[in-house]
Amino acid sequence: MDRVFIFDVDGTLTPSRQKMTKEFRKFFEKWAKKNIFYLVTGSDIYKLQEQMDGFDILAERIFTCCGNQMWKPDPHIVNIGAEMIYDNKFELPHHLKTFLKIVLNQSIYPHRYGNHIEDRGSMVNFSVVGRDCTQEQREEFFEWDNKHKEREKIANIIKKTAKGIDAVIGGQISIDIYPEGKDKSQILQHIDADEYIFIGDRTEEGGNDYPLAKLMEETDNCSYHQTKGWKQTKQILEKLSD
Repeated sequence: MDRVFIFDVDGTLTPSRQKMTKEFRKFFEKWAKKNIFYLVTGSDIYKLQEQMDGFDILAERIFTCCGNQMWKPDPHIVNIGAEMIYDNKFELPHHLKTFLKIVLNQSIYPHRYGNHIEDRGSMVNFSVVGRDCTQEQREEFFEWDNKHKEREKIANIIKKTAKGIDAVIGGQISIDIYPEGKDKSQILQHIDADEYIFIGDRTEEGGNDYPLAKLMEETDNCSYHQTKGWKQTKQILEKLSD
């Protein structure tokens, strides 16, 4: 049977916004030689390549920006190392951009580090603390947000008030914003296999892995696993290989 694996990247194969650990890299290098896998992330192609550190070339296809861009790995393409197959364009409505600026100004979180509204062409990533924060600052916000649920509240307001727009929690510090239906679940129509296995860390409702996990749950020969990080991902893959 042709079995394929689909992985989220941030918080699943790597620590949040970091490269693979040496331990997982050693394991995944052996695992990747025997298995077919796809990557799907909320990040753009450059951030993904930075984190995967060469392993993206081994993937069958790469889906970035929550599935709104698809790439075919090709080491011969200068600078990118991948050929773009499709790109779903999205422009943030003016009223929503204004709303995000108001949220940024009124949030009770005390720190701002820059790069708060990042336009990735096919989706927008919003972060109160800002994507220019350090890893330590990222962890501080993540701990604070787990208590205050600010990202969840912001995402819910967007979904209720912005017609045709979806907003989901991504990674540790941000919210992914894109048109309804243009989420990670769309990638399944571009993958042909007998059995599908998805592993992600944000498969709970409201997370950016949830739409794909939900579709996998409803589709024959599909399954998904929620992970708390690369260590658990390693355990899941070892168990599935038994």
